[in-house]
Amino acid sequence: MKNYKTLMLGSVATSALLLGAAAVTTPAVAKNVEVGHKKGKFYLKTKDGKFSIIPSAQFQMLYEFRDNDDEITGAGNNSETGFSARRVRFGVGGRAGHKKLTYKMSMNVTTNSEADQDGDGGGMAIFDSYLQWKFSKALALRAGTWKQRFTESHSNSSGKLQFVDRARGTGNRGRLERDTGLGIRGKVAKMLNYELSIINGNTRKAPDANGNQSYHAHLRVEPFGKFGAPYEGDIKNSKKLKVQVAGAVAYKDNVTFSTRTNQNTFISVAGAADIFHWTVGAGMKWRGFGLYGEFVQADFRDADSKAGSTTKIARERLRAWNVEASYFLIPKKWAIAGRWEYHNINTKSNPGGSGGAGGTAVTQANGGANQDETRFGIATSYYFRGHAHRITADWIQIQDPDGATDSNGATTQSEDNRFRIQWQTRF
Repeated sequence: MKNYKTLMLGSVATSALLLGAAAVTTPAVAKNVEVGHKKGKFYLKTKDGKFSIIPSAQFQMLYEFRDNDDEITGAGNNSETGFSARRVRFGVGGRAGHKKLTYKMSMNVTTNSEADQDGDGGGMAIFDSYLQWKFSKALALRAGTWKQRFTESHSNSSGKLQFVDRARGTGNRGRLERDTGLGIRGKVAKMLNYELSIINGNTRKAPDANGNQSYHAHLRVEPFGKFGAPYEGDIKNSKKLKVQVAGAVAYKDNVTFSTRTNQNTFISVAGAADIFHWTVGAGMKWRGFGLYGEFVQADFRDADSKAGSTTKIARERLRAWNVEASYFLIPKKWAIAGRWEYHNINTKSNPGGSGGAGGTAVTQANGGANQDETRFGIATSYYFRGHAHRITADWIQIQDPDGATDSNGATTQSEDNRFRIQWQTRF
C-alpha cells in the first residue's frame, strides 16, 4: 500500500509539473509551432514550414500454420504453427530547416520468426536514414541509406500488400537490398518517374570491401495519372483506368558479401562476384479490379574470371516471375486476390569443361542442379481504416519439384501449404 501511495503521489506531482511547464510555454509554442493530424499522420511543424517532425509506426501480428512435406524423405509430414510479432517499425521524417530539405529515419525490430521467413537477421536495425534536397519536381538529390526502387514487389511497402508477404522470387530472392550512396530522382512530363543511384553494392549491413561502387537505374511510366502502390489492389476504386509500366537495371561490381542467401552462396565460392540485375513489370487498376505482373533476372559472374585465376566458377542466373490479380467485393473495404509465381535460382549452371585461360572450371555454388519453385495462393483482406487498420488472411502452396528424395533416392515433388492471418496497424 505504501508503494502504491508513493507511486500515485509521484504521478500526480509529475503531471502537475508537466502541466505547469506547458502553461508557461504554450503561448510561445502556439505562436511558432503547429501540431495536428493529417492523412493518418501526426505532425509537428513550425509556422514558416521550414522544420517538421512526422512520426510513424507499424505493427503486424501474425498467426501461421505450415503443413510441410519432409525435406529428406519426401513422404513424411512436419507441421508447424505459432504466433509472431513482425515488421515492428518506428520512424520519423519531415523537413530539416528548409522547405526543400527533407529527412527520413526508420528502425526495424525483427523477430526470429521473421528472420526465418525473410532470410534476414533478427534484432534491431536502422532501415532508412537519408537527406533529400528537392530542386524541383523533375530533380531531387538524395544521400544516405534507402530502398532503391527495383522490383515493384519489393519497392511496395510491406504495409500495402494484398498478401501477408511479397512473392518469394521477385520480392525477396530477386530484390535489390537497401543500400547506401547518392541518388537523383524526379518526375518528368507528369508521367515519367526516374531514379538513378550510385551505391556501395554490399547492402546496408556492410560497407564496400573495395574501391568499386554499384549502379542502379529505374524508370516508371504512368500515362493516366498516379498509379499508387503496385500490389495493393484498387483500394481507391478508381473511376478512370490507371496503368503503370516499369523497368530497372542494377550492376554490382566486385561484390564480396550479400544478405541474400542465393547471392551470398555464389559469392562465398567465387570470393567476389559481378552481378547484373534487370526487371520489367506492368499493371492496371480500374473500378476495384487490380492486376500486376513482373519478371526479374540476375546474372552472377566470377569477378576474377578475366584475371587468369587458377579456379573458375561457372556463372549462375536467377529468374523469377510473379502475377497477382485482385478485386474489391466491397469497394475500399473487402478484397480478394490471387497469385502465381515461379523462380529458379540456378538456370545457367554449366561448368563447361575448361574455365578459360589460367584455370579449370569447378562446380558452381548451387551444386549443378536447378533449384526452382512454384507458388500459388489466394488471399482476402478487410480494411477497417485503409492500410492503417486491416486484417489479411492467405493460403499459399509451395511446389518444389526437385527439392526432396524418397528412400530409394528418387526425386519427388515436395508440396508445402501455409495458412496465415495477420492483423496490421500503422500510423
